[in-house]
Amino acid sequence: MRSDNERCFDPCMSTESLRDLWLLFQREYQCSLDRMLCNPRLRNELLAAASSVVPAADEEQILWSLVSLRKRKTLPRTQR
Repeated sequence: MRSDNERCFDPCMSTESLRDLWLLFQREYQCSLDRMLCNPRLRNELLAAASSVVPAADEEQILWSLVSLRKRKTLPRTQR
């Protein structure tokens, strides 16, 4: 049986575009991925912006894709 992460992550999704969007978002809001995931206002703002970058993906796919990018160390660490 597949885990939630495997089921929701779409390998065809434009992860490069999503990564670029996250870098812009992170630069503007100066927050970590975890903080964005836990803050409804930040999460909604990112999801609204992501809908234009990956329009076919649903919110869960977008969030799991970002988590996957972080786990694969594709996203840079947040500066403190």
